[in-house]
Amino acid sequence: MKIALAQIDNVIGDVENNKKKIIKLYERAASEKADIVIFPELALVGYTPQDLIEKAAFRKKVDEINKEIASHTNSETAILFGSITERDDNIGTGVFNSAILGLDGKIVFVQDKTLLPNYDVFYERRYFESAKKVNIFEFKGEKLGISICEDIWNDGDYWKHRLYEVDPVQELINQGATLLLNISASPYGYGRRSERRDMLSTLTKTNNLPLAYVCTVGAQTDLIFDGASMCFNSEGKLALMGKTYSEDYFIFDTKQNYAEIENVERPLEEEVHEALIYGIREYVEKTGFKHIVLGLSGGIDSAMVAYLAAKAVGSENVTAILLPSKYSSRGSIEDSIKLAENLGIEYKTLPIKDGVETINKSLEPFFKGTQPNVAEENIQARLRGLYLMALSNKFGWLLLTTGNKSEIAVGYATLYGDTCGALAVIGDVYKTQVYKLAKFINREEEIIPNEIIVKKPSAELRPNQTDQDSLPEYEVLDAILKLYLEKNKEFEEIAAEVGHPEVVKKVLRMVDLNEYKRYQIAPVLRVTRKAFGYGRRFPIVQGWRR
Repeated sequence: MKIALAQIDNVIGDVENNKKKIIKLYERAASEKADIVIFPELALVGYTPQDLIEKAAFRKKVDEINKEIASHTNSETAILFGSITERDDNIGTGVFNSAILGLDGKIVFVQDKTLLPNYDVFYERRYFESAKKVNIFEFKGEKLGISICEDIWNDGDYWKHRLYEVDPVQELINQGATLLLNISASPYGYGRRSERRDMLSTLTKTNNLPLAYVCTVGAQTDLIFDGASMCFNSEGKLALMGKTYSEDYFIFDTKQNYAEIENVERPLEEEVHEALIYGIREYVEKTGFKHIVLGLSGGIDSAMVAYLAAKAVGSENVTAILLPSKYSSRGSIEDSIKLAENLGIEYKTLPIKDGVETINKSLEPFFKGTQPNVAEENIQARLRGLYLMALSNKFGWLLLTTGNKSEIAVGYATLYGDTCGALAVIGDVYKTQVYKLAKFINREEEIIPNEIIVKKPSAELRPNQTDQDSLPEYEVLDAILKLYLEKNKEFEEIAAEVGHPEVVKKVLRMVDLNEYKRYQIAPVLRVTRKAFGYGRRFPIVQGWRR
């Protein structure tokens, strides 16, 4: 069977334009004599439309377009696409995450999703009902076993611990399926693509069945979908793979022999580099912004975000603002200018010294008799945020925040200051990884000035300040954070592994006490398995303390 895989990038809720993209690629597949063309999970509505699903007008429009798409089909080339369907039986939501099969002008088969993930970034049980049953669909001599994303992530031969008692794909195999089709919207985190390959390879090899797996591509606010659709032969060998971080279309012929693809994922620095650039570009394009602005401090984090922004939207569409205070070193200013010139981006200087002095003078009657502390320091950061937001508002520029995951974790960021902005570009990249990424960027030529890379990190909010005045060395900090945030380890386990028990205790307390800040930061581009934001939810007011 000739299966066309249409790995598309859609916009959540933009059902009219998503429909046009689907129909156009169906027509291409039909002209190329494909037997069926398959589109990702929720291809029509985008993954995931969240509370749009609760709007009756939205569901009604989607139902109309589901039928419209099917009406474009002929009798030789079928279409399989993801959408929502509604069947009210007075129990549950009445809404399903469905794979719709159109043929000869009408919808001839619908398979609903059985396994509804309710962990990490997923919240499908809020919106959907689980499939009542699964069935194969016979077409052109094949018995198609159709499943949706999570349905295929419960294979007993691969997972030692399964999340669900039911295995819908095994049920399709038991019914005599001869070809497996899975439509998916699987968010990317480093290592996930290799895991997909290994799992799907085990499934197809064990059951001696070919599989076409189509995955959506694109970034939807914080979630990045990498595409990389995969086709396996009945021996479990990866025969074809779609492009990463790009739309793609290709045909998998189950009767053709293909050379096995072995390498599916590149080193972390390469993957994160491409994913972050893609995430910025997608956010800009899908929200309609034309220009990016950010504060440039002379530190590694803002340098990294400036570089990524320039790569994402072009140097001519990025403006960097230098906001020196009386504590800013001459080196920081010079390094920022050198970076801007290396990148070819516009830069402007807006000193904050006078503004800070005016604010301090206004607060003198209130602060009289107290010792200076973070209140005075944070005035500088908040004034910078005020200036950057003013420029964003005045000119319609997209303001990017520049904090890394390590700083966000321990609250080493000022609310309404350096947290101002619409998108946290490196909020899922630890500080040590930022340095590794900088070295990767500079592998052929010096783009990020070496002076920025080798200098001691500092917020420059008081004389001779460095990050390590308040934080442990980043190698130690990041080791603790990875165990706490991503592995859910506790104090005793972390201290046994990394040592430094008093440091561990301090770090965990900082993470817990700064949860309120993370409730207020911009969406974080997700490149790991556990990012801040929708996928990590902890209470602000709680009693689980060390």
